Parts: sequence; C-alpha cells; structure tokens
Amino acid sequence: GEPLALEFVHAQKQMTTLTAGFPVYQLRSALVVYIYAFFSTCLIIRGALMIHPLTTAMCVLTMIVGYDFYSGILHVVFDHPSNISIPILGQPCLEFQWHHAIPFDIVQKDFVDVCGDLNVAVMILTPIYCAMLDLNNGVAMVIGGLKLWMAYFGQFSHKSAHVTYGSTWAKWLQNHGLMISTKEHKAHHKPPHDIDFCLIGVCNPIIDALRTLTTNNRIWISLFCIWSVFDLVGYVKVVDALAHFLQIS
Repeated sequence: GEPLALEFVHAQKQMTTLTAGFPVYQLRSALVVYIYAFFSTCLIIRGALMIHPLTTAMCVLTMIVGYDFYSGILHVVFDHPSNISIPILGQPCLEFQWHHAIPFDIVQKDFVDVCGDLNVAVMILTPIYCAMLDLNNGVAMVIGGLKLWMAYFGQFSHKSAHVTYGSTWAKWLQNHGLMISTKEHKAHHKPPHDIDFCLIGVCNPIIDALRTLTTNNRIWISLFCIWSVFDLVGYVKVVDALAHFLQIS
C-alpha cells in the first residue's frame, strides 16, 4: 500500500521537547491564558489613555489586517507536511495537519483550551517584543496588547468556522467579513488544502498572490520567522507615522 502521510507517522511516535509526536494534543493551562489576557488588557488600557482615540482606532484596524496576514503566513507554513520534522515548530505543524483529518477537534475543546494552544508561543515572543518595543509609547502598548487579543480572536474565528449553529453575533461577524465563514473555511479543508489560509479572511487575496509568486517552503518559513519577530515594530511605525501626519497624538 501507499506510505502513511507524515502527520500519521509522527503521531505514532512519542513527542519530545524538540520533536513532534504523540500525544498530538495536550491540555493547556487555563490559568496562564487568564494571566496573559489580564496583562494584555492592562497594557491596552494604559496605552489607550496615553493617545488620541483615533490613534487607538488606527491601532485596532492595523492589528486586524496585520493579524489576518500573519495568520495566513503561519497557516501556509504549518500546513506544509515536511515542517513536522522541524524541531519545536513540528508539534504545532502536526496539530494543524491532524486538524485536517479531524476537523471537529477544535469544536470539542473548551475555548480557553483553544487559546491555550498559544501559551508557548506567547512565552517565547513576549520577551522579544518587550526588548524591541518602547513600552513608554502608548501606540506600542496598545499594539502589543492587541497582538494577544487578536490571536485569541483568530482562535475564536477558527472555532466558530467549524460550528454550524453558532452564536448570533459570531454569525454576524462572519456575514460582515470580520471572521472567516464556515463555507470559506470548509474550502480550505478540502485537499490539497491550498486556499483560504487566513483566519479572518480579508488578506486571503494577498496570500494567494504571494503563493502564485512562490510556494518555496524555505521562503515561507523565512517570511514566517521575520514576521513573527518584527511585525509589531512595523505596525507601531505605521500608526505613529499616520498619527503624525494627521497631527493627532
């Protein structure tokens, strides 16, 4: 018969600190999620009190678009079969690709547990962002806090896309293009899983355009690593420049 796909091969191996394997899913700490959410909320409130309301609105808009673009890049990388073999990165890649085989796994998990899937990534990236951002800058504080909340919103969008009868306001967000719809996300789950990568959906045309230029895995991994580290610095500069241009603080 045909050899097993890599996600099934790795799912039969014992997971280690560096390598992907069984168990594919782990129960994450809800307490850590609440702690992250609390401090991120404090950061947003403190920063918003330092800047003009229109600047805060620009931060939110920038992060919606920025997060969606990043979610598309991440999804492209995590969906690539060979990336399961990459140390540390392999386990989330395995989870993403296992999700294609069992698409309703995300519905069966509590939302806090779904958010907990981000715990390790937040732990790794937070010290980097703290070192790179001026946390006396109100825009940087709002952007930094929104990074986490947009990630949680993306998890909610993804989970909602697998629920046929979701909440009224979730359906409203889907119908108005603020979350990926069930129909659009279902298209991604059809092999070869090469469309509709973004978890909100507004940046899907950009991701599709980039994939027409190249599908080289190393280039996409490089883009993912660069965007993971430097995205917030870029967003802060964009919002600061716009606020200066509009002469608002």
